Amino acid sequence: MIDARLDSVNAYLSTGIASVNGWCIPQLWQTLWPLYLEIGDGPVAEIGVFEGKFFIGLCKTFGTSPANRAAAIDVFDMQQFNLDGAGVGKMDVVRRNLASHGIAEGAVEFVQADSLALTQRDADALVQDLGAFNFFSVDGCHEVVHTVNDIEFAMSVTANHGIIAVDDYTNPNWPGVQEAIARMYLMRDFAFVPLVVTCNKLLLASYSYHARYLKAVEVYLKAAHPDTRMKRVRRFGYETLTVQPNLQRWVDLVAGNPR
Repeated sequence: MIDARLDSVNAYLSTGIASVNGWCIPQLWQTLWPLYLEIGDGPVAEIGVFEGKFFIGLCKTFGTSPANRAAAIDVFDMQQFNLDGAGVGKMDVVRRNLASHGIAEGAVEFVQADSLALTQRDADALVQDLGAFNFFSVDGCHEVVHTVNDIEFAMSVTANHGIIAVDDYTNPNWPGVQEAIARMYLMRDFAFVPLVVTCNKLLLASYSYHARYLKAVEVYLKAAHPDTRMKRVRRFGYETLTVQPNLQRWVDLVAGNPR
């Protein structure tokens, strides 16, 4: 099964991903794949799906199907709530892209909402319906208030063994994301803490799994992608990795995570 999954993910990353509009590069999976090998199949979600470029890759990686459903959360047609104009999500386009890349009809629950209006009741209903998420991508409005809100919502619905990705953490055009992270981690402690910065994203893992996942990424990258640069640095008091892949070429992911 893992070989078939790997073939599907590699095919999407090497060719299919270029056919979907968005801002996600395939080398990001050099970090995501070893994390998937540790976590395994399970539901995924994204706030701010745009046209599905990253979301489709997540679905392919974590085995999205009618029996393992995903959640796509976006304002979609409610553009009065797209305050920073970061990306205009179109539900019909996302549906077409999902279908064209083999994500089965009925495998994704679409939630049209302003994420600031989502409540704990909404979080509880989502988990009851789909299960706690193995991976949650935060890529909605990049203003400080929205970013903090969306990360905290993600924490409330993500499994303890899951990962939260915060997009545009290193993008100078969206300083609200870094400010939001700084405000959060300088003011209080959270169960999910910084793990990796790579390809414009900050990945958070629960403190319980942090050391295990950090080692898994390091071991995989050294074995499978030796030309990828990585360095351990401390962020907000936590040991983290900065991962810088070679962006000039694509190298297929490999199945194993040698110890």
